[in-house]
Amino acid sequence: MRTKSDLGPDLVPLFTSAGGEAVTRAAYQHVLDAWPVSYEERYLPTSFGETHVIVSGPVEGPAVILLHALFATAMSWYRNVGALSQTHRTYCVDVIGEANPSRPVKPISSLDEFASWFTELIDELELDTVSLVGNSYGGFTATYYAMKLPDRVRRLALIGPASTIHSMLPFMFHMFIPKGVYMAAPWLPGCSRVMRRATRWMHAGLEPDPVWAPLFDETMRHGKLINRVFPRVYRPEELATVQAPVLFLFGDRERVYGDLDAAIVSARELLPQADLAVIPNAHHVAAVANPDAVNLELLRFLSD
Repeated sequence: MRTKSDLGPDLVPLFTSAGGEAVTRAAYQHVLDAWPVSYEERYLPTSFGETHVIVSGPVEGPAVILLHALFATAMSWYRNVGALSQTHRTYCVDVIGEANPSRPVKPISSLDEFASWFTELIDELELDTVSLVGNSYGGFTATYYAMKLPDRVRRLALIGPASTIHSMLPFMFHMFIPKGVYMAAPWLPGCSRVMRRATRWMHAGLEPDPVWAPLFDETMRHGKLINRVFPRVYRPEELATVQAPVLFLFGDRERVYGDLDAAIVSARELLPQADLAVIPNAHHVAAVANPDAVNLELLRFLSD
């Protein structure tokens, strides 16, 4: 285990500028200051670098690992960890290779490498079995971990998983392409304005969370992504290997799939044994948009 004071300079640049990094880290700390329960920060060594994890809840509680959406950081769980940590040991992970406190030494280039990183992570945490909660990209990778590690993944909760069960062309147009252009040429006039428009598109007309949304804005504006794995729709035979009970949660204002009803139909067809709920007044990061409803569903599912 490492602490902040042990760490030297970043080995892989994760921000477009030093100024952007400073602003983003300050916004991250602002959310962490609002963490509703006591916590411990850990830096865990893996072959891909040191992974930052925020740990809360009773030591003997069942382990729940929470994996965030792309660029959302572990702080996107700040409105859920209080409820979950009453009965569970929660591990909010800053996925390595993104603009967050984790410190990568090389990119992750395949799903199998993601599975290797995750296995090293839970080994370092000394966890034999875990429940997984994944939002968006975190849901996409969590599904793969459930496929590859059936003996270690006890339950799988997917909140608006990226691709996985349905294509997400609107996300490509409104968020991925603008972000790619901005990372390549942040000096272009108007890029910052385009990125803010992208995050507002994701919020789908709902009021942005006053604590977390500023961090998401800054991470989208200034953050880089070094990993090289783009989400895809898994084949039916792949999803058939998932042995853990599965819960799907979709915000009723979800936009990334284009047609939410079609995505729900796909989820039911591909994983017919799964539970499924639609969260009212919620966008792609439903756990931030309507935490009470999400917490209720997660606690029911994790306690079954």
